[in-house]
Amino acid sequence: MEPNPKSIKTKLIQTASKTSCCDCGTSSSNCEDKPNPSYVSMNNGVFLCDLCAEKHKAFGENYSFVRSIADYDWSYDCYLYMDLGANENFKAFMTKYALMEEPPENRYRALAAEYYRMKVLL
Repeated sequence: MEPNPKSIKTKLIQTASKTSCCDCGTSSSNCEDKPNPSYVSMNNGVFLCDLCAEKHKAFGENYSFVRSIADYDWSYDCYLYMDLGANENFKAFMTKYALMEEPPENRYRALAAEYYRMKVLL
C-alpha cells in the first residue's frame, strides 16, 4: 500500500531537516515549519535552499525541475525519485566526472548530469 501524500511530504521535510543544500551546503532555517533546504530539484533528486532553487529555476525544467517541499502535492512516484536520487548519490556521480567543482549552471547542463537524470528515472 502506497503512503498518502501528507505522509510523503512529512517524510521529505524530515529528510530535508537532516541534510543540506546540494549546491551551497546551507542547512539552517529560522522557521521551524519550513525546512532548509526547502526545495528539491526533482529530476536530479537533490535538496536545495531558497537561493539555489531560484538559480535552478533559470536553468529550465529539463535541467532542473524545482518544486517546494511544503507546497507540492507529492505522489509516491515523486517521493521514490527523490529517495533514489539524494544529494549523496548525485554528488558521488558528479565527482566521478569532476563536475562538483563546476558552477551549478555548468554541472546540471553537462552530459553526465543528463545521463544521471536518465539513470535515476529508470
